[in-house]
Amino acid sequence: MELLTWLQENDSRVDWQIFAGPWAAMQRKHNPFRDDQINSILDASAVLDVPRPNILDLGCGPGILGSRILGLKPDAQYYGVDGDPLMLSAMQHLLPARNVHPVLVDIRTVSWELQYREQFDAAISLTALHWLSRDHLKQLYKAVYAVLKPGCRLVVGDPYLPTESSDKAKRKTVQDEKSVIEKGSTWNEFWTAFFDRYPIKELYTQYHVSLGYQEPFEGSDDGYPATFYKESLAEAGFEPVSIYWMSGLRIVYGGTKPPP
Repeated sequence: MELLTWLQENDSRVDWQIFAGPWAAMQRKHNPFRDDQINSILDASAVLDVPRPNILDLGCGPGILGSRILGLKPDAQYYGVDGDPLMLSAMQHLLPARNVHPVLVDIRTVSWELQYREQFDAAISLTALHWLSRDHLKQLYKAVYAVLKPGCRLVVGDPYLPTESSDKAKRKTVQDEKSVIEKGSTWNEFWTAFFDRYPIKELYTQYHVSLGYQEPFEGSDDGYPATFYKESLAEAGFEPVSIYWMSGLRIVYGGTKPPP
């Protein structure tokens, strides 16, 4: 049996709410600045200032950003893009609205953006793009540039890697001290509990391997240097590029597609 088949046959049996509160708590355990990142993404992308915005969420997971946006902007058209059908199934259950559009696609491919040329008022992402290799991330920036309307922004919240080891150690200490007070499970604990309840770990792993992922991820858990993010965005055509927020080992960065 394949993962997609299992999801179709067992959709009603899964407690999708575990991808709401427990998922968010687990994410905050690993990233205690998560709520700050979300607020910065919403502010920097200016999505709340646009009437009926079309929003692209890259690596959307179960739709945490979409939930925040639609709670504040219920008329937004939200496109959640992810290569993981389990995540998209969770999103569809947690955000059961007609203006929520799940898009199952591998964002490393070079043609996914063709149907969305200059369609979006903002492209956003939270704790997802650092899983791409440097080359695939540069390729993605160019694709996002193509799907944004002129004058609109890509804004990304991710980890980043300080260039100085002493700076990394200091920032990691700050982040670890904040993580201690978070009550969520760890990443491994969350998935161990999920696969104990729903024994599809092998199907899940096989699906990701079929996409060419090995771990199943190819990038860096630490992210990349801030200079890499900025220089790569500039190469893709974004101007200006900016660091909107930074604390601990987390960053919110992005760039604007220049107006015509």
